[in-house]
Amino acid sequence: LVGAGVGSITLVDGDTVDISNLQRQVTYNEMHLGELKAKSLYNELRKVNPKLNIKYKSLYVDSNNLPTLISSADCVLDCTDKIDTRKLINAATYRASTPLFIAAASGLSWQALNLPQNSTGGGCYACLVEYINVREDCLSKGVLGPVVGMAACHQATQALLFLAKGFSANIKWGHYLTGKADLGSLKSFTLPSSSTCEVCHDPN
Repeated sequence: LVGAGVGSITLVDGDTVDISNLQRQVTYNEMHLGELKAKSLYNELRKVNPKLNIKYKSLYVDSNNLPTLISSADCVLDCTDKIDTRKLINAATYRASTPLFIAAASGLSWQALNLPQNSTGGGCYACLVEYINVREDCLSKGVLGPVVGMAACHQATQALLFLAKGFSANIKWGHYLTGKADLGSLKSFTLPSSSTCEVCHDPN
């Protein structure tokens, strides 16, 4: 995103750099171990393009700070690795009608979901976890570094298309995409709204 010249970016992460991050989070190296991720990433990205308006928040998101964090965002990229956190981000962006781009990876597979979050009749991330068993085993089973890169490149591409053209961009909104790195395969399905979803279902 920085390389493409996105003018304003806010990085949010309360974690610190661990040696286990280095095989897939390529912006960091051993010199960053123990440092706050958001601050380290900010410093490295400033080297790519110091003219951009890049900010960082070294904190974990929660239901209290999310509304403020996303209040001025054109879109949100969810790069987190916990289902509960994704659900919080999904709820906050839905309430704010802020487009959300989600990407995740585990083992040899990656997943992505683009959500317009504007009540167009499709489902949201909370619906997804009702329909399928979303994997949350990256820590226990590991993930191949390049697979994370595949998810990230797809996510960044979708966000750049949106930022360049808005909702007129050729983006498959509300499609859950899964990729298998070892097979080179991609599958997707349309995500309908769940009738029991507390986030996006409107009983009226």
